[in-house]
Amino acid sequence: MSSRLSRSAIADRNRFIALYLAMAIGLVVAAGAFLYEARIVLQDNLRDEEAFAVLGSANRVLHDLESAETGQRGYLLTGNESYLSPYRQGTQDLDDTVLRLQQVVVGDEHSLELVRRIEHTKNDKVTELARTIELVRVGNRPAAIALVQTNEGKQDMDSLRGDLNQLLADWRAKRGAATRDAHERLVFGTAALAVVALLTCCLMVYTLFIQRRAFARVHAYSAVLDQQAAQDSLTGLPNRRKLLSAIDALASAPRDESRKIGLFYLDIDGFKSVNDALGHSAGDALLRRLADSLAAASRSSDTLARVGGDEFVILALDCGDDEQLRELALRLISRVRTVGETEYGGRFPIGVSIGIATYPDRVESIEKLLDVADAAMYVAKRSGRATYSFGESPGGGPSNVVRLTR
Repeated sequence: MSSRLSRSAIADRNRFIALYLAMAIGLVVAAGAFLYEARIVLQDNLRDEEAFAVLGSANRVLHDLESAETGQRGYLLTGNESYLSPYRQGTQDLDDTVLRLQQVVVGDEHSLELVRRIEHTKNDKVTELARTIELVRVGNRPAAIALVQTNEGKQDMDSLRGDLNQLLADWRAKRGAATRDAHERLVFGTAALAVVALLTCCLMVYTLFIQRRAFARVHAYSAVLDQQAAQDSLTGLPNRRKLLSAIDALASAPRDESRKIGLFYLDIDGFKSVNDALGHSAGDALLRRLADSLAAASRSSDTLARVGGDEFVILALDCGDDEQLRELALRLISRVRTVGETEYGGRFPIGVSIGIATYPDRVESIEKLLDVADAAMYVAKRSGRATYSFGESPGGGPSNVVRLTR
């Protein structure tokens, strides 16, 4: 499972890297595209401003010429100098307005050519207006009227209006195109932003899914590791670590003096002879068989653990009186002996030496149960093996030893 988790972790890491790179590249590309579109929209706005300036200046030229012509006609008809006020204002503004018009169309050759023609025609028209006014002032009004009747001024105005209308039409079209382009790019940019946001959200959701799956795998693997760390790999029983954890949990729980706790420390007699004669595979098979038999002899509420090579421990809660403990010890001894006779036909004298410690009557604290039972097991082993012995903390009563024939 470790190798599978490692491969899965590497695959998830590669997915994370790929997703983050995809998101980063996508955002960079999107940012570049948005900057490009923003630059184009800005250019469209500049073109719109240029078009607005051209339209304003062109209309101003036409307005100034019409004002000058209106003042000239009023003066010709009445001879009243007050009618020349629009003329003076128009002719004064015309030079600045035409110059402004030239400046705003300087980047467009066709428009610049139109403005040159407009300026030339404007000069002719202003000259014609000035000549008629001067004739009236010197008292030659008929000559001024005759000059007007030549339609030279009308032709100039028609030419001016034609060129100005052409210029206005061109720049209205440019302004409309710039406005439409800016609008289309804004719509496209908004749609692209929505798509990028949607894709980013999808990538984030997928990333969260992968992370959650990865964390679930790590959690499952951690649970397996915890289980393996607390489990004997050969027999599947709890190991010494698990047993000590259970004892610590009992020790930290509130004390209940009416609750009797017993601990059996079992050491298999004759196991070494099997291991030496038949090899470790046979010894492992015997340990698994013994683990099954000991589990069958124990109560469902008891904890059976393998704490060493051929050593087992049974932690019994609410174990009852000594008579019940003796019965359990005798049953365990009988089961182990039966396994030896069944497996090897009496060839190897398989037995078990058992040390028993109980709290609170013989041992003063739960933490000392294991040490006292271990010491009692060695007393039983020295007493002839295949026996059990009750152990107690120093100062306790006498222990009970029972020997059984093999």
